[in-house]
Amino acid sequence: MTKSFRAMTFAAAALAAVPVVRLLAATDRTVYVTVTDNKGAPVPDLAAADLVVKEGGKEREVTKVVPASAKMRLTVAVEERLIADTSVRMAIFEFFKRLIDYADVRLLTVGLRNTTVADYTGSMDVLVGAINKFSLNPSRDSNMAEGVLEIADHYAGAKAERPVLVVLALSGGQAGVEARTVLEKLRQSAATMYSVTLAIGSESAAVGTLADQSGREQVLGDGPKQSGGRRIEVPSTGGFPRALQQFAEELRSQYAVTYVLPDGVKPDKRFNISSKRRGISLRAPSAIPDR
Repeated sequence: MTKSFRAMTFAAAALAAVPVVRLLAATDRTVYVTVTDNKGAPVPDLAAADLVVKEGGKEREVTKVVPASAKMRLTVAVEERLIADTSVRMAIFEFFKRLIDYADVRLLTVGLRNTTVADYTGSMDVLVGAINKFSLNPSRDSNMAEGVLEIADHYAGAKAERPVLVVLALSGGQAGVEARTVLEKLRQSAATMYSVTLAIGSESAAVGTLADQSGREQVLGDGPKQSGGRRIEVPSTGGFPRALQQFAEELRSQYAVTYVLPDGVKPDKRFNISSKRRGISLRAPSAIPDR
């Protein structure tokens, strides 16, 4: 073996022993944010210069702020103990009317298991037919936390661009699955969760008795807070129409905020957004997916 050949062989072996370091490329990340003024009205002229975005506690460059245009992948999940109520049915109908041009809609009822009444559709006729199929003799027991877990798992697998979950349920109670398991799956799903809940009292007692086993209230409360949504508790089923109307108006006026994660920086679930502009309120997720 010649001297030069031995040198080349040694150099090649040395290079092979050096670990390959793959740097992460810069990544654009988009988060959907609800923006209102101090009267609760939509803000029509938000700009990147108005916002400060932090991921993992560090400020990131905001590159684009535009009104959300991607169609929502919307699931409405109604606890079976509520579906016989006329106010609840009308509330769902009006909610669909306001959002049908902005979303593909799936309607579920939640009892001991989730039941799909209408799969994703943009047809009001299909959705009205689904509402009319609601049973007048629903189950008195429900597994709402487990139902939310199943929906979040569906969204996490589908990796939809703009998933939204709206839950209609009774407040309080317990669940047969750990709340942290549900909330973690909700985070990974990237879904914005909203809940409108009927306060436990004489009316809710007439609808049915709670039969879950631990953490349901935490899912209904912390799910919206963590994901950038909202929870409204109503004293009677007559409060559902107004609550869902508020949700619809907020969803129709969301912004898509895009920022850059620099080269070599791994995604961090911790997210924070604030405004430099006075008189603006922001509702955004505090925990985002790893993807």
